[in-house]
Amino acid sequence: MQYSLNHSQSDAEQINKLKKILACDNIQTLTKSGGGNSVVFCVEADGKKWAVKSYPPYAPAQRDRLAAELEVYQFLNHQHVPAVPLLKTYSETERWLVMSWIDGVVPRDDYSESDIDQALQFIRDIARLNSLPEAAHLPLAAEACLSLNVLLSQIERRLENLIALSENEPDLNKFLMKDYYPVFKKFKQQAIDGYVENDVCPDSELPLAKRSLIPADFGFHNTIRDSSGKLYFFDFDYFGWDDPVKLLADILWHPKMILTLQQNEKFIQGLSEIYNTDQFFLSRFYYTLPLFGLRWALILLNEFVPHFWLNRQYANVHQNQAEAKQTQLKRAKELLTYVQQLR
Repeated sequence: MQYSLNHSQSDAEQINKLKKILACDNIQTLTKSGGGNSVVFCVEADGKKWAVKSYPPYAPAQRDRLAAELEVYQFLNHQHVPAVPLLKTYSETERWLVMSWIDGVVPRDDYSESDIDQALQFIRDIARLNSLPEAAHLPLAAEACLSLNVLLSQIERRLENLIALSENEPDLNKFLMKDYYPVFKKFKQQAIDGYVENDVCPDSELPLAKRSLIPADFGFHNTIRDSSGKLYFFDFDYFGWDDPVKLLADILWHPKMILTLQQNEKFIQGLSEIYNTDQFFLSRFYYTLPLFGLRWALILLNEFVPHFWLNRQYANVHQNQAEAKQTQLKRAKELLTYVQQLR
């Protein structure tokens, strides 16, 4: 079956362009899979499979996902980081990134002890690159949270935007004003009080020595498990410098990470060991964990935001927006319930 890599071009045009950048005579697209913001195709060129990641058009106000991920793949491949696909080539005009194809499956909710160990080892391998001169040139991770006040500002900005969009969305407005806001107000004050008690200014940025390169949006949903059980990690368009506490919190809160309590504890222990030179790591994690959960509750509501919905359409053209809004609102309510149970 043939799949279209770019809706604005004919299949013949796309095939010819792929032949050119892959320097091959025969090519066909085999499979297509969509994420939240991009589409990945498996193409076979002269008998060899490649993954072609197709990005939505670049908007100046947003992060250039293609440019960001290209730089990360070049860096990780150059440092011979294991368990990362190899970059083959790219096209800025077509917004394609071509990587080695990994045959396997995406782990769902059947994570093994080996999966957890491999994930922790990958994070450890990334952290070891922090001191490299080349690493200093990499950008901040997407929506980096280098202080408590930055995290709070991100939540408040998302909340304000959604409230503004909820004028004609009564269910959304009720959730934000009646349910969400009181919980946010409570955990915001608890975090500020905790920082002050530990003589940490909520507005002070995390020192450079305590920052780390992190594979943001990290999780098993962005891995492939091959037939031998080896995991390969991908999707690095959010990668960059950040507080590693955010990495840990996002692993635990990510809606696609279905972890048991024991697996949660293993990640907490594992990352606290990787970043053991940071004496305030676990305290910072303790005070901000509810806030990161609240941040994720708002991220789940991106279907209400016009430019995010355009990206969703690019990756999943079959979705109905009204149904997607109700589904995501339900998930946000469930996540809010989990946050409330913390303390």
